[in-house]
Amino acid sequence: MSRGGLARLLRCSSVSLLVCSAVVPAWSQGAVDPFKLLAEADRLAWLRVWPRAEPLYGQARHTFIARGDRRNALYAEVNQLRSQLPRLAVPDVSERLAAYLDDPVVRDDDRLRLRVLAIKGETDADLDPALSRRSWTEALALAEKLADAGWVNRARAELGLASFLLGDTNTAIVNLGQALKVAEASGDASSLVRWLTLFGHGFVELHRPEQALDYYDRALKVAAGIPELQTPVMTYLGKADALMRLDRATEARSLLARALEAARAEGSLGYQAELTLRLALLEAGSGQTSAALQTMARASDLARAAGGNRILAGIALERARLLRTASRASEAEATLVEGIRASRSMGERLILPQLLSQLADLRLARGQRGPATALIGEADDILEGLLTNASSPWARGRIVSAMDGVVATRIRLEGSASPTNPAGLLAAVERARARSLLELLYSRPPSDVLLSVDVREAERRIASLQVRLLRATARNERARLLEQIFAAEERLAPLSTELFTRAQRSARSPVGLGRIQAALRPDELFYEIALSEPASFGLLITTGAARVKRLPGRAAILAQADALASAARDGRNITEPAERMADTLLSAIPELAARRRLILSIEGSLERMPFELLPATRGRRLLDTHVVSYTPSGSVLVLLRARPGTPLGERSVLAIGASPDRSEASEPSAKAIATAGNVFDVDASRLPQLPLATEEARQVGALFVAADSVVLVNADATEAAVKAQPLASFRAVHFAAHGIVSTKDPARSAVLLKSSGQDDGLLQAREILNLRFSAALVTLSACDTSAGAQLGQDGVASLVRPFLAAGAKAVVANLWSVDDTFSAALMKQFYGHLTKGKDIGEALRLAKLAMLDQFGPAATPQLWSGVLAYGDAAQRIVDRGTGAGANGGHR
Repeated sequence: MSRGGLARLLRCSSVSLLVCSAVVPAWSQGAVDPFKLLAEADRLAWLRVWPRAEPLYGQARHTFIARGDRRNALYAEVNQLRSQLPRLAVPDVSERLAAYLDDPVVRDDDRLRLRVLAIKGETDADLDPALSRRSWTEALALAEKLADAGWVNRARAELGLASFLLGDTNTAIVNLGQALKVAEASGDASSLVRWLTLFGHGFVELHRPEQALDYYDRALKVAAGIPELQTPVMTYLGKADALMRLDRATEARSLLARALEAARAEGSLGYQAELTLRLALLEAGSGQTSAALQTMARASDLARAAGGNRILAGIALERARLLRTASRASEAEATLVEGIRASRSMGERLILPQLLSQLADLRLARGQRGPATALIGEADDILEGLLTNASSPWARGRIVSAMDGVVATRIRLEGSASPTNPAGLLAAVERARARSLLELLYSRPPSDVLLSVDVREAERRIASLQVRLLRATARNERARLLEQIFAAEERLAPLSTELFTRAQRSARSPVGLGRIQAALRPDELFYEIALSEPASFGLLITTGAARVKRLPGRAAILAQADALASAARDGRNITEPAERMADTLLSAIPELAARRRLILSIEGSLERMPFELLPATRGRRLLDTHVVSYTPSGSVLVLLRARPGTPLGERSVLAIGASPDRSEASEPSAKAIATAGNVFDVDASRLPQLPLATEEARQVGALFVAADSVVLVNADATEAAVKAQPLASFRAVHFAAHGIVSTKDPARSAVLLKSSGQDDGLLQAREILNLRFSAALVTLSACDTSAGAQLGQDGVASLVRPFLAAGAKAVVANLWSVDDTFSAALMKQFYGHLTKGKDIGEALRLAKLAMLDQFGPAATPQLWSGVLAYGDAAQRIVDRGTGAGANGGHR
């Protein structure tokens, strides 16, 4: 649900909208010293407490006019105009400011011109980000000329914001992140509140509300320490957005009521529009459609009066959705047209593609394929620009997730063609599916990019704090350390973005149908499922043919998938849900009978269901008849198969077994750690022991020639020891350890190793990207390692993806919590088949069947079905038939 503005209204006070009575200091009564008035007004303006600054600027202006001091009268007048901005229309103010810039007095006075440019930059951010960037660029040059460090920092941050609105995510993160560091060091509290709030807005828009709350709460904490910073409306508005996304409606409503009271008191039309929209969304969420539409109409009127194009576009997006739900298509179309006009007028890049895709979908529903194609084409191009300018894989994944409606409309458009063109539908899906991983595979490996001193220092700081946190038991101490870690992470963000930018090469398009067919083996069927409403589509591709299978709608498929996955995970009977799912997804696919290897490409929301449980041929499960594996996308599969692997003459296996010490563990269940929402807030006392992790690692190592393998267990299984290994020389890497998945911040998901004292023992996703593997296989024998934040077409932000990006050709991981004893036995079977020359997919299948034979009904699907192979599961780690590389094999 878009909120209509990553930057919010910069023209309004970003810190305080509470109207205070115009209390004029005692020294301002009687004989007024206008310079003292200006000094106090400027202090308040620097804090962005414009309502209190306004009367002071007004008094100073009148006094300067009476004295014939045009320069200072003009200075006071411009600032007074900025104070009045919440009550005025943005286009009118922008024109007046442009006229000021043409005034000879302003042209010839650098300090005065800097002030006008800063005010115009803030004003134009809602009207036209390109105009805002132009003003801030000149303002930065003037601030540097004047050696005004405060304004230099503010100008750089605002340039980052303008870049974000124009689709350049990298510049925004770098500029805002660096500006935050400077503002904190210099005590610029109002900027801290503003920029922390803007970071929060960005995380909300990218579907990361939990992380956004961290930024909002920190902004509120800073504001609470400054008497003048009273009611931070922009922060309250954003926090309400985050709470609404987390289904915390009561808290959101309370925040909105407080902020709306302040906005009304000041007469801030823009903020009133945004806050009124949020109240409408709460009404819509509780089923009050008619009331919500009326409230949205009021919000639109307020936005028009304010001249807020971005706000108007955001309201149009939400109102059109609700109108379509209410079967009022004509009104929805008119609303979308108005929103598109407003968005285009300012060169906006974030709401516009969503508006275009909605209108395209509406036109498609009316049978107007030509207009729909043109509209979705424009939306596609804008989305492509956003993805190209986002170097961080996590940011790119969130963009794909946030723009899921654009991709869904393209899928509906291609799928509804008669006859459906498989190549066209494939292109629509592959353009977004696993896009963040695809770009990483195309890029220069981050491990080849030299880390700066600042990055290394930031990572050492975080590791040191994390070690202290893992040892802390007092709640207050943990809270203090978490806050320090948050601040350290905040400083690392722009540095990490620069790292990914240096690694990035020019973007390439996803591969087409021909290249996917050429990459397949004769015995393989590639099945890519594209979920949509009212119908979904399945692409069935073999070496010589391709066709499209029509499937039920997204909601129906996901409901069946959820039923099967929950039954398997909870140990309940799966027969009925498995049969229903098989009827939905596997019926009328004769290609299955002729090919024994099934490669699935599915979006994140469907990845939680193991397909091996489905009966396919004469009632037999896919496990019994087929080798089943998963690939993030067809394009990723092609690239993985083209990637050079580790020569068989290199080392066989690196096996790591890490379990918490007995003194650290108290819970017998792995579930204690599996649901950790914030990786950094891991209580070591809750970590269950993994008594067989050490034995499992040793068993895996023992299956190979001793001199050819490395086993790290107990105190040797440290993060530092793993990183010190020649990782690129191993054909297989095995982790028997805890896995920690963070849906809040996927970059922090980690494999939990031992700490050497110099590191925190958390091998995190972002650190894995900086390692170099060339292994045919990485096994994550840990809980929940293939789970994570679901990002729609971009897949699941799990621990699988960073290992694939870092060089592994295939990753075996688990969807859910596992039994330690069963897992160790399964892995022994799995590696035993690998050493006999079986490929990864076949070895895993045979291992599962062996466990079923051995344990019978006791081997419930909960124990084995969640262990899945991702990537290129046709890889082998030893020569087929000879067992070369294994104990007893030929060298």
